[in-house]
Amino acid sequence: MATTASKKALRHGGVTVALTVLIVVVIVLLNASVTTLAMRYGWYINMNPTLLYPVTDTCFGYLDEYVIPDAKEDIRLIFCDEEENIRDDVTQSYILNTAEELALRYPDTVKIEFLNVWENPKIARSYGVTASTSVVVACGEESRVCTLRDFFLFPAGDNENPSAYNGEKRFAVAMKAVVSPDAPVAYLTLNHGESTEDYALMYALTDAGYMINYLDALSFDIPEDCGMLVSCNPGRDFTAVDGVSGVSEIDKLDAYLKQGGKFMYLVSADTFSAGGFPNIEGYLETWGVTFAHQTGAEGVEECFAIRDTAHAITTDGYTLLGQIPSEGSAAAMMADVEGVLRAANATAIRIPDSFRKINGDYVSGTRTLIPLLRSYAGAEAWAGGRPVDRTAEGYNMITLTTDSVSEGSVLVFSSTDFAIEATLQGGGYGNASFLLTALEAMGKEEIPVAMKPQPFSDSTIHIMTTAQARNITIALVAVPVFLVTVWGLAVLIRRKFA
Repeated sequence: MATTASKKALRHGGVTVALTVLIVVVIVLLNASVTTLAMRYGWYINMNPTLLYPVTDTCFGYLDEYVIPDAKEDIRLIFCDEEENIRDDVTQSYILNTAEELALRYPDTVKIEFLNVWENPKIARSYGVTASTSVVVACGEESRVCTLRDFFLFPAGDNENPSAYNGEKRFAVAMKAVVSPDAPVAYLTLNHGESTEDYALMYALTDAGYMINYLDALSFDIPEDCGMLVSCNPGRDFTAVDGVSGVSEIDKLDAYLKQGGKFMYLVSADTFSAGGFPNIEGYLETWGVTFAHQTGAEGVEECFAIRDTAHAITTDGYTLLGQIPSEGSAAAMMADVEGVLRAANATAIRIPDSFRKINGDYVSGTRTLIPLLRSYAGAEAWAGGRPVDRTAEGYNMITLTTDSVSEGSVLVFSSTDFAIEATLQGGGYGNASFLLTALEAMGKEEIPVAMKPQPFSDSTIHIMTTAQARNITIALVAVPVFLVTVWGLAVLIRRKFA
């Protein structure tokens, strides 16, 4: 009997040892697997009250292709305060964390520096720095100053509480600018009474890789370095050679586009309230664009305004949502655009009969017009306080026309509201992504379209609070202990009654 009992004890003891070894092996393998996946996909647990926003593979891919190979000298990320002050400030620490990841990924190229602008005001002035919260991105003699606000997105009307972090994109754009100082220039016309509500459109053009300048096309020719000519919310017509003017801005624009130039024209339902612009309207018609307005019964010019109470943000129906057409080139071109698209006080773009519809696009000779954004079906056009028109397929609000021979292109917006701060900086809208994608379609290369702002409300695995991390840790520790305890009790009970 003693021999039998010894054999049973040995057998049960062997099972216990084997089980213990198995559990240890499983835990080791699980830990190794999770560690490998965390390093590969950026699964990090933040053990403090703030959130972490690791640099994405999309950003690294952009830098690998368009920035790092062109860097002939070190790219310096200069924080304009002492390091401890930057780390102690929660907002600025986000930016420093991104910079440190970039420096870790590119140790031979990206360097981090700290500059006390109060102790070194001369150096600060040389960069154009005006605040200790600024960050300078420099390479050789080229530099760009990024303000604290540039790294975040804010809800409309709120300049204090950011809704998303946009750090990796801001660094990528600035780094590209300093390693490629010969970037094309976007010239904004200023001799037609142009006006903008804010600087959001210029920020978007900067994100696309353009330098910003201004041009009086009446007094000067369009410069050779002009990558895009922009006219936003004009109050007057372009000039043409006639009895009044001996200088034709239309001829200058035509010559520029025939050499592969890019032209962006933004208007609204108020643009033609004091009368039409026959010169620019007549020229844009050759590119497939006409604006819907008419002279009312009392001889007053009435510009069509799109109204859609079923797909609007406001009760009056004039701040409405647009949709990307499901047919034609726009469907594939804008496939990655996310978020709702807002356009307020929009007029209607009509396509002349000289352009025939082919597979959702419109073609005339060497020119192809692509409707990029339409109102929803059922929208009406109002003018003079009454409905004057309706279309079954919706009104065109943004169009892109390209010329296959000259490679020139014309991008037309019928709503200036589409490109203001509330829509381009608002985290819930896709307007900024839409605009960058449209600029890319016009032939502007190296645009960081795919780099998305990271919302503060994001709950993906790489953004964990301390409470979440604690709960996961407890679960990972408690579950194996519980399983071992249950199995051990089962073994003890079986040995007792064996």
